[in-house]
Amino acid sequence: MRHRSRSIRIPVLFAAALLAASCSSTETSFPPTTPPPPTTAAPSTVAPDTAAPAATDAPAADAPPPTAAPDTAAADTAAPDTPATTDPPPPTTETLVPWTGAHHPLTGLPAVNGLSRLPALAVKIGNNDIRSLPQVGLEAADIVYEAHIENNVTRFLGIYQSQLPDRIGLVRSARSTDIDLIGNLKNPYFAYWGSNEGVGAEVSAAESVGTFVARSTSGVGQENFVRDDARGASPFNGFLNAQGLMAAATGTAPDPVFQYGDLPASAVPAAGARWSTPNRQIDYVWDATSRRWQRYQGGVPQLDQNGVQLAADNVLFLYVDYRVSAADFASPQAVSTGSGDGWLLRDGTVTGVVWGRPFVSNAWHLADDDTDEIVKLAPGTTWVALARLGEGKVLDLAEAAAITG
Repeated sequence: MRHRSRSIRIPVLFAAALLAASCSSTETSFPPTTPPPPTTAAPSTVAPDTAAPAATDAPAADAPPPTAAPDTAAADTAAPDTPATTDPPPPTTETLVPWTGAHHPLTGLPAVNGLSRLPALAVKIGNNDIRSLPQVGLEAADIVYEAHIENNVTRFLGIYQSQLPDRIGLVRSARSTDIDLIGNLKNPYFAYWGSNEGVGAEVSAAESVGTFVARSTSGVGQENFVRDDARGASPFNGFLNAQGLMAAATGTAPDPVFQYGDLPASAVPAAGARWSTPNRQIDYVWDATSRRWQRYQGGVPQLDQNGVQLAADNVLFLYVDYRVSAADFASPQAVSTGSGDGWLLRDGTVTGVVWGRPFVSNAWHLADDDTDEIVKLAPGTTWVALARLGEGKVLDLAEAAAITG
């Protein structure tokens, strides 16, 4: 199945190669040039000619005007300017040593803070309507899955591992979709604000076979779920004390669920991408200054709790099927195993991909839909749109400019 516009499949632009060449790992700098010390010859050459009084007396009519004093002065004042006529020292080369330590499994970035071995935390976060805004702590997630729920709106599943904010919200109820999505995170913690009876039974069954460790508003860890009346009425005011919850966490870090590396050879420039549903328009627009994909929802920037626009280093459109949840007939369930088409947006480009995931415990496999080569993400954060086929669109410059104003 190929849904990517054939206009995207043009020969690879050399711009990516030029960009890579400009980002060499060595930098050349020139240290400040130190003026050489004054020579000792200057005083000895001045001595025979210096007679300061003679310079003030009128010279004899048949004698040429003295020249030693002006020459000496020129020599004396020229000494500090010697570097102007002296060849600079040879340049020194500073070599940037590649990071050889651990990397965070869900971003591919160096684990300089030593948190690479912590288990992952998955949190169900609301995005139903304006009452869910702004989300708190969502910007710190390594991976954000976004999936359809009822009423043709979406809800987030934030995955945290490389960093953990103090507070995350607004926490909402679990869905059947979540269970399969986090099956490849090596027994993560799953935090959610309750569920209906059917989904609750699915959660319990998955936990019993080691898919994840469930934490909610009852049982172990319930004290870390609090409501904040300043954010309005329930259910739009639930927060998780993430630090408190994970302080007692045991387990190991997940394995990577994506591969990270160089830009795909078949990537072509893209200004952005749009995900449209009957009740929602979501846009990602490339920002060349921050070199990230900035998120817009409903035609306006979607901001975090600090007023900063949400953004990602990678955006993945994965086209999936939806079926009616067996646990809740009103709720759609994304089918995240099998295979399908998609797009990877990274570094201001788009690449058509075919995704594959045979079992819930498997990582995502991404292959170039033209060459079948493995497609790798840019190190950093990733937002994944679990869209229905036909809901996505790659934006051109004019369309992106209309969004950003």
